Amino acid sequence: MAIQTFVASTVLTAAQMNALQANDYNQTVSTKTASYVLVAADKGTKVVMNAGATNTTITVNTSLFSAGDTLTILNTSTSGTCTITAGTATVATAGSLALGLNQGGILYFTSAGVSVFQANGVTASASALTLISATTIGTTVASVTVSSAFSSTYDNYLITIAGGVGSALAYLQLQLGSQTSGYYGGAVKVSYSGTVTGAGDSNAAQMSYVGWCSTTAMCAQITVNSPNLAKVTSVFAAPIIDATNSISYNAQDNAATQFTAFTIKPSTGTLTAGTIRVYGYANS
Repeated sequence: MAIQTFVASTVLTAAQMNALQANDYNQTVSTKTASYVLVAADKGTKVVMNAGATNTTITVNTSLFSAGDTLTILNTSTSGTCTITAGTATVATAGSLALGLNQGGILYFTSAGVSVFQANGVTASASALTLISATTIGTTVASVTVSSAFSSTYDNYLITIAGGVGSALAYLQLQLGSQTSGYYGGAVKVSYSGTVTGAGDSNAAQMSYVGWCSTTAMCAQITVNSPNLAKVTSVFAAPIIDATNSISYNAQDNAATQFTAFTIKPSTGTLTAGTIRVYGYANS
């Protein structure tokens, strides 16, 4: 039951008293299936995000709540991350604002525009590496975009790709946000016979050698530094090892742009199955 306003001489009915008592033991719940902006009526209730594999946000704005107000947030999405996002209000926490499956907590307001998220059982020191999202690759797709991957919660990230295949032998390429130029990087290729060659990206449309795929495998392990800061984003790809070569690749974009999403695509052909996982490195 939503919070009630009573005035002098108000007469409470038995139904109202029962509803108020029930809320103490069985909190009023609203279930969301897409990104949501909190409203004043959410005070004292539980907001449950159930968006399946989709990454979502719950946005907190000012002038909706007062000092002392609380509400509960829970993410029950099967593999999508729900990130509590500061809109016009501020949100502080000692835990994480990126909620995985069955993670949640209490949002407490110290004033109309300032809140603290008290994460249940999640602290900043609980893990140096936290799973943010897991995106399943479809069937014969030319590219896969992961939204809401980067936020102000973490400065640095790890992206892993495993479990799928390509329609042909190809390199995996990375684009940040909607940027299609300004990527610079270098790759060193060492063949198993010992021959060393190199390749480079100069103002390229993508970072070209972050992983690889074949008709039997797909893999990548990519460290991304500062994607959500207004600074140059650097990428370090673990060596790619295929049937004939080992390739190491480092790159950066020169746009000094804040990114929240990225896209993975093969240099040729399509991708099928597998999972793209995004992890955040704890800042402390």
